[in-house]
Amino acid sequence: MKIDKNSFTPLYLQIEQQLTEKISAGEIKPGDPIPTEAALCEIYGVSRMTARKAVDYLVRQGRVARFRGRGTFVVEPGEQQKIILPLDRHLTASEVAQENNQRIENQVLEFRRMPASENIARELNIPAETDVYFMIRLRLLGDEPFVYEQCWMRAENLPDINRAAMTSSKYAYLRSKGFQPAGSTKLISAELPSNEIRLALHLSRDQPVLHSHAVVSFTDGTLFEVSDVYYNQKNYSFSVHAKVKA
Repeated sequence: MKIDKNSFTPLYLQIEQQLTEKISAGEIKPGDPIPTEAALCEIYGVSRMTARKAVDYLVRQGRVARFRGRGTFVVEPGEQQKIILPLDRHLTASEVAQENNQRIENQVLEFRRMPASENIARELNIPAETDVYFMIRLRLLGDEPFVYEQCWMRAENLPDINRAAMTSSKYAYLRSKGFQPAGSTKLISAELPSNEIRLALHLSRDQPVLHSHAVVSFTDGTLFEVSDVYYNQKNYSFSVHAKVKA
């Protein structure tokens, strides 16, 4: 296998194209491993970074999947279909999992009560230094981390909220206490995550995340929560139903 180092096509794309051709031709079948990055370096005479970018590109296309400690394997066509998350509905991660008949696990990485910063207080329309609950959760579908969540929740009226309660559905817990979430206002962006988030979601260095910054309100108009949710883009796409103005 050869690549043209004088071509205008980047080397990593040439490697990706050759691997894609082998997968399409059935030379590398679903369930088979592709060459390791070290092997690709030796085969093509390229740097480790170039080999990694070629594999990353295949991962983003959904042709292969990485498994920590095992390697990178070709997947069945359609096996890695993305979950479509509608922007015009407020769906929690638990509801998304339920709609897709998948098991969800919540790992609470941090949970504490703290004074609200000026920015969080402003978004919640409360005085600065008012107590809020701060939480970091990693959410998994099966064994795959798909959401990294940071949130700040108003502490008033929820004196008994605790870390254990947040291993289940947050909104089911709120409803059990008589609160009714009404919806949220979101800002969506694509960005490169921090190193902490990247490692938690098992992403490579140049893989972006979908970032949702949301403010959640109750039915009585109370602003309850500010959240920063980072979606593993390997698993999610966003959709919106847009109406034409009459």
